[in-house]
Amino acid sequence: MATSKPQQCLVPYIETQNAPPEVAAAITHLPYRRNIFHLLGHSHGAFPRLMGVYANFFDGTRRILPLLDWQLVVLRISAVLDAEYEWDVNSPVARINGMSEAKLDALKSTAHGGREAVAAEALFTERDRAILNLVDEQLASYNNAEATVEEAKKLLSVEELVEVYIVLGVYVLIARITKALKIDLDGEIPGLEDNLRKVVTGK
Repeated sequence: MATSKPQQCLVPYIETQNAPPEVAAAITHLPYRRNIFHLLGHSHGAFPRLMGVYANFFDGTRRILPLLDWQLVVLRISAVLDAEYEWDVNSPVARINGMSEAKLDALKSTAHGGREAVAAEALFTERDRAILNLVDEQLASYNNAEATVEEAKKLLSVEELVEVYIVLGVYVLIARITKALKIDLDGEIPGLEDNLRKVVTGK
């Protein structure tokens, strides 16, 4: 008889029957279970508002960054910070929308190589490099050199540039909490790709 894997997360996951109504509604609105939402739900006041920000990223009519730029930022954060859960959740979104396995591998293999590694990777476009340099500097120093920002401004609109920082802040938060509290991977989710495709593309 198969036994379930013991929970490794350092805190219990909140369940809807024990959650405040606003938190329970935000969780039950989702098409499948993700441990991250049952973890973040413990922050009763912040969670529903954070879910609004999260939903914005999945809405192509409100998100300013192109989808694969958004995922480029998220996956780079996951690779640099070794945030396995965040990578596990987001890499399917990138794959479904056309990011190749080779590029996913490149995001990991260049994660600690600095500007030289980014510049040398042929799979990265000039725009990719500008975004990755912004993200890498931020993760290393919580700041950016003025030259790095000016480089990005040549390829991104002001609105896109600012949204890069918003995405970065939200997903660094997720990386920190999932790593520090040792969240469990979600495991196989039946119908995940179809659900993600519907959420992201509306089809």
